[in-house]
Amino acid sequence: MKRREDRIGWKALIAIQRIALIVTGAGTALIVAGACILRMFNINFSGFEELLVMVAFWLYMVGCAHGSFEKSQITADILAVMGKGLFKEILSLCRAVLTAALCAVFFVWTVQLLLWAIEIDTRTPVYRIPMAFGYGSMVFGMGLSTFYHIVYMIDDIRAFGARCAAGLAGKGGAV
Repeated sequence: MKRREDRIGWKALIAIQRIALIVTGAGTALIVAGACILRMFNINFSGFEELLVMVAFWLYMVGCAHGSFEKSQITADILAVMGKGLFKEILSLCRAVLTAALCAVFFVWTVQLLLWAIEIDTRTPVYRIPMAFGYGSMVFGMGLSTFYHIVYMIDDIRAFGARCAAGLAGKGGAV
C-alpha cells in the first residue's frame, strides 16, 4: 500500500481533492456570509441560492470522494465488529465487494444524469447556469469513490488470499 501512496499520480489526485475541498468550503462560507451581509443592508442578492447549490454540490461530492479515499465514511459494521476469525474476514470482504459494486452502479447513474442534463440543456432560473455543472460534480465524486473502493477491494481480496494461503500452509495444506 505504501508504494501506491508514494506515486505522483496518487499524490496529485489527493492534492486536487484537498484543494477543491478548501476552495468549495470557503466559497460556500463566502456566499452565505455575503448574502447575510447584503440582507443587513437591505440589498437583494437574488439567486444566490443557485450559486450556493452549485458550490455545495462540488463540496459534498469531492468530500464524498475524499471520504472514500480515507475510508472515513460512517459505516454500520456491527456484524464485522462482533464476528471473529474467518467469519469476520468473509464479511469484510463481502462488504468491500458490495460497496465497490454499488458505487459503480451509482457512478453509471450519475453519468446518465449528466448526459441527460447536457442533452436537454437544463439551466438554473436566475443565472442560467447549466445544471450539467452541478451534475458533473456527482460524476467526479462517484467516479473517484468507485475508483478508491475498487482499489481497496482488490487490496482486501489480495490480503484475504494471502491469509488463507498462509493458514493452509501453516496447517500442512489441510482445510
